[in-house]
Amino acid sequence: MQMDLHYLKIFNTVAMHESFTRASEVLHISQPALSIQIKKLEEELELKLFDKAGNKIILNENGKLLYGYTQKVFAILGEAENVLVNKKDYIGGSITVGGSNTPGAYILPHIIGEFKKKYPYVDINLQIASTDEMARRVEEGIVDFAVNGGGVTYPATVEVEKLMEDELIIAISPLNLYARNRYISLEELQYIKFILHENNSQLNKVAKTFIEEFGLSAKKIEMTLGNIEAIKQAVIANLGLSLIPHAAIALELSIGVIKEVQIKGRSWYYPYNLIHNKNKYLSPAAKEFMKMVRKNMKTEENEKEHI
Repeated sequence: MQMDLHYLKIFNTVAMHESFTRASEVLHISQPALSIQIKKLEEELELKLFDKAGNKIILNENGKLLYGYTQKVFAILGEAENVLVNKKDYIGGSITVGGSNTPGAYILPHIIGEFKKKYPYVDINLQIASTDEMARRVEEGIVDFAVNGGGVTYPATVEVEKLMEDELIIAISPLNLYARNRYISLEELQYIKFILHENNSQLNKVAKTFIEEFGLSAKKIEMTLGNIEAIKQAVIANLGLSLIPHAAIALELSIGVIKEVQIKGRSWYYPYNLIHNKNKYLSPAAKEFMKMVRKNMKTEENEKEHI
């Protein structure tokens, strides 16, 4: 059996977005035509690749296995394209950039916008995943490079460059009784519920360390949610407080739907690192994008360390 590369590209795009609608927009193919081609691939393989969960599609075990391979296949093809395209006199081709949840959703899109104005012929694919998953994608060469949050131990093949430390905000609803003052006492913390990021995430670890440091009970954890947007909405709804990186909450703070409270004499920070596989070819476009990431994110102190 010989799998059609065209079908694999369509499958890879659908799997990346877990959405036929989004994949059809990216590939400029009608949704019915895209669905037919996925069905043909499944018929070729004699295996189902997706399951339905309500109105959504999710990869089943077969799909996850195939997606692991197609990510690598198209990463290698993208690398070959970049090597050839960038022999020309202009910055072009395509690059695949990774970001863990916070920088991927709240920092990199702005940098991509700035980069596209300067280099309109570069196609940029942004992948967003958990810190651990993004570390894996960098190690396996699936993305050209990534901005990853949190403290992670990387293998020797991964180059790690410190960018900045984002202040963690103790976020609370302005409707909350304890939001009236700038500072919150340790005693007052005993009466507030906490909203945490999903288990095993870097932000979850930071929050649990915070709770343990102040001798708070694990019973104070009201809920754990899968993404920062859900956490922010829970905070706005006055369901509890949460530790959220400033980059992810700047808008809500500026319009007043979320308020910051502080503990006197204490601050917490969340690091962002620029990571890439030392053995992976970096095109001129990728190198230029990395320069722009440094320009936008690297603090003066860390810039001196890099020099």
